Amino acid sequence: MPKQKKNSQDEELYFDIISPDSFVVSEEEDTSSEKKTFQIPIRKEKFFNYPKKQIAEEVVDDDDSEYEEVVEEVIVEEPTEESTIKERSPRRKKQFLWFKKRESRQPKASKSKPTKKEKSTSKPRFKIRGLATAGSFKKKFFIIFGLAILILASTFIILTFVTNSATISINTQKGSIDYAGNLLIDTNITSANYAKNILPGRIVKTTQTVSETFNSTGKVNGGAKAKGKITVYNAYNTSPQILVQNTRFESPDGLIFRTDARVTVPGATLKNGEIVPSSVIVNVTASETGTAYNIAPVRFTIPGFKGTDRFTGFYGESKDKFAGGSDGESTVVSAVDLKNAEKTASDKLFTQLDNELKNQVQSHEKTFTDAIVKKVTKVDFGGTKVGDSTDRFTVNITGEISTIVFTKDDYLNVVKYNVEKSLEKDEELFGDFTERIIAIKPDNKNNTLSINTSIQYPTKKKLDGTEIISQIKGKSLEATKQLLANNPAIEKTNITLRPFWLTTIPDTTQKINLGID
Repeated sequence: MPKQKKNSQDEELYFDIISPDSFVVSEEEDTSSEKKTFQIPIRKEKFFNYPKKQIAEEVVDDDDSEYEEVVEEVIVEEPTEESTIKERSPRRKKQFLWFKKRESRQPKASKSKPTKKEKSTSKPRFKIRGLATAGSFKKKFFIIFGLAILILASTFIILTFVTNSATISINTQKGSIDYAGNLLIDTNITSANYAKNILPGRIVKTTQTVSETFNSTGKVNGGAKAKGKITVYNAYNTSPQILVQNTRFESPDGLIFRTDARVTVPGATLKNGEIVPSSVIVNVTASETGTAYNIAPVRFTIPGFKGTDRFTGFYGESKDKFAGGSDGESTVVSAVDLKNAEKTASDKLFTQLDNELKNQVQSHEKTFTDAIVKKVTKVDFGGTKVGDSTDRFTVNITGEISTIVFTKDDYLNVVKYNVEKSLEKDEELFGDFTERIIAIKPDNKNNTLSINTSIQYPTKKKLDGTEIISQIKGKSLEATKQLLANNPAIEKTNITLRPFWLTTIPDTTQKINLGID
């Protein structure tokens, strides 16, 4: 077989082919050897540039297409002596490449290289047998439709035979019972006597003190007197000494201050034969107006004891500077200032007392507002009185709160005990009662509390739910309504059936929910 010249990439590729039905085998003998070479006459035909070793099979299901089988056959065989005449055709090694023939009218491919765009867009033209999409859609449709029908049927069955139930709400006839009577809360007993309306109680009592400072608002002309405190000492004897109101105390500068109230100086004590002075603090006011009396701490003498041994045995000392003395218009404490201060301090005191009482009353205990006693036990303005020349003053107020508490259960039980005496056989109590306190009398001597109260307790007619269910189960909706409407103990009813299309009350006790109010 003649050798074929190698083609460059730019040259067209050709392949020698011949129709399988018309090839002629020629046989030549080589005188130098027994080797025989069989050659097939072929012709050249242009083909696509596929890899040499590629073996591909492309089947195109197209009746209008033509196919061309391209075969490259190279036969090199050394027949043996054992070959027979019938085996004149040599064994062949064949490589078959089937390519789809270009359409006859398609122009020949250019000898130049295809561009990248042409490479990317050129695709093998195959016709692939597809699925029957129309049949698949119909199949899916029928499956989904069948599932939907199955779900609806299952839901209907469940609602009809599984969740088939009825809920009947019944409002019974209502009424009330009124009761009025006296209760005695006694802190001296430990157990209740409902027949006698006596309940055990407990005393709750607490004390609070409030201290508040207020501004003075009074005004005076002609000046004001200075005020202060003096500590008076008794270094004279062990006997107490009384100093009357307006007792004079004199400063080293000759300024006179007088005591605001009567005071007793306690007697001195003896220790190892020596006198240990005693003392007491007194409030004093300057004898005259003016800023000259606003003096610093000094030692005072008592002019009334001058010329006696007591003059040196009794004396006074101030610890703080005196204040309030003025020559012109000055601010003083007015009567309105003291009154307003006491009220404001009292309000704050009572608020603290109420909070403290709530903390001491336990959650299971009860008391009445009218049974709570609040009072002020002491008011102290610190010696400040009307007309005192001072910009600010302080009030200390003390008060107490007390009451008697009792348990809520005892109170409820004694009320029921008295009210149930008036109940009819077909009635029963329900809900919470209302109360109105007519009078409360605390007895501090005996530690008791008397309560006159008025009670209104709601009632309703009795209904046997089991009996009603036995009467209505299995009956039609209209028959059930009529049966319930004829019951004199029933005010109104509301019937709900599940599923809603039922017209008969379920014949199963467990599936009838009966609510009676």
